[in-house]
Amino acid sequence: MKYIFKTYDDFLKEYRRYHMHECSKCDGVIELSIDHVDVQIEDRKMHFKELLMLTCIKCNSSCIPMYSKKMIDGCYRIMVKEGHYENVQTLRGYRKKFDYCVNHDFLYDHRDYYNIPGLSFDEEHSVEGFLTPVYFTKKVLLYFMQDPDYRVRLDAETYGYFSYKDQWGIPFGINRNGKVVFWLGDLNHLNDHTLNIMKPHNIDSDHQLIASEFFAAQMCCVWSEPNKELRICTQKNALFEALHAAYNVSLFHLEDEIKQQKDNYVKPIILTKKTIEPTINMLYKVLVEGVNISEIRKLYLQIVPSPDKNYKQWKSIKFYQALLEVILVKKDDIKDIIAPLYLLNDFRQYYDHLLSAEKKESIQNNIIKSLNITSFDNMTAIYDELLRRLSLLFEYLILGYTA
Repeated sequence: MKYIFKTYDDFLKEYRRYHMHECSKCDGVIELSIDHVDVQIEDRKMHFKELLMLTCIKCNSSCIPMYSKKMIDGCYRIMVKEGHYENVQTLRGYRKKFDYCVNHDFLYDHRDYYNIPGLSFDEEHSVEGFLTPVYFTKKVLLYFMQDPDYRVRLDAETYGYFSYKDQWGIPFGINRNGKVVFWLGDLNHLNDHTLNIMKPHNIDSDHQLIASEFFAAQMCCVWSEPNKELRICTQKNALFEALHAAYNVSLFHLEDEIKQQKDNYVKPIILTKKTIEPTINMLYKVLVEGVNISEIRKLYLQIVPSPDKNYKQWKSIKFYQALLEVILVKKDDIKDIIAPLYLLNDFRQYYDHLLSAEKKESIQNNIIKSLNITSFDNMTAIYDELLRRLSLLFEYLILGYTA
């Protein structure tokens, strides 16, 4: 990457330009990146082995952030003063420390604070460095998710809230590399016991923050969408409302209990066979058990000219399937579209029942075959695909009964 400025005044024009978090060429989101950058001002050449740049994740165009321009300017001035015309700049590992969490010595990179747009323009906090991002592995929150004195909430997909009793609460985010991010100044509010548990999971900055729900909410006041799990629950409500409007039947059932299930739901931070169990239980109760069976029987009789003789023995999943059969022309697709509700039931049996090893293996094989996943150990792929197909199922139903 090369930048040439014919005069120092040309460089100063760029120096005074402040780049925001959106790409000026394509309106994509930019992120910090580490690049080899060659800069020439007049007849003086500077070669930076590792310089932080702002790079668009959409079109890959780059620009120089403020602190990096300050480094270039300082290097140029020294070259002029000492009479040098070319040099190579390497990172020496210097890390400035701010007056937050001093006793815990967290890893962070002060350059993030100065280079990520908006962070250093903080008029709310008198002490410099509050909005410095501090990075952790996802394991940082696992202990607190099991302790009843703490509360960890991911109400959005990657933006959440971490609190302790009624003493403190701070936001956190997960960046696109799967790292958990807190503000350094927020960590300063936490007690030593909490910080000591978090410290072993602290890692070096990967500089990725801007393309996150955390940055959008905290810096741009853009609130995130609810997480996928809660959005699926909202889709179910939208379907029931559409059916009520069209057929005057209310399929809602145990609404207070359903609300409690959603309010108490904690989205898993790390996806394993064990950590997704609360999600399976919540979704099964909301989507499958949260259906008024007597009312859905009335609905079935309204929309099906020739009811099945065994319909009185059906449970909610079978009725969902009947709703699909009415609206879909391609009947061959129904088995795949309704499959995620049956898989919820498979998962529930897998977790809640005492099963033989053979039966558990049979359930595992059915799940991965239905979702087209190669291994039951790939829980992230299984989880994501299950949620995608559940959402798609309700999308089909909503469109079919609101058209």
